[in-house]
Amino acid sequence: MVDEKEFFAQANDSYTPPADVIDPSLVRQLKENRDELMQLYAKLILNPYLAHTLMPDFKSNMLQTAAVLMEHGIPLDAEGKIREPSDVLKEGLAELGGMLGGKIFGSALKAKKAFDDSMQKAANDFEEEVEIYRDPQDGSYYFIDPETGDEVDCDKYGNPLE
Repeated sequence: MVDEKEFFAQANDSYTPPADVIDPSLVRQLKENRDELMQLYAKLILNPYLAHTLMPDFKSNMLQTAAVLMEHGIPLDAEGKIREPSDVLKEGLAELGGMLGGKIFGSALKAKKAFDDSMQKAANDFEEEVEIYRDPQDGSYYFIDPETGDEVDCDKYGNPLE
């Protein structure tokens, strides 16, 4: 196993950016956050039963690191990744799981799956396809209402005119 100093020495050997690219205050703040995180891990390793009291500090450290990186214009998201509503739901459920515990978190995941299934079913029900016909005499469009069997005037996309 490689010790910490040797690991970071190898990492620094592989790439050395120009000195004017990386702000020294960024490096200082990142090292401070690293040192704080190492202290938290040391406490956790010494007594894993302190996890419930240390987790807020772990979260705070990660948020501080993200804030420091953003302040210096360093992107945190992968390029091209579009954030979707389901991403927000997952993050919220993960936070809820941290607050409530595993058993309730499992129930929340089941509720999310039920919600996703009902939304998918609603989307499928909404997207009923109708066949659109064109009247050869006047060029107007219409479709046959599946419930009544009547012809309904519509535009070329199937939207009723009335």
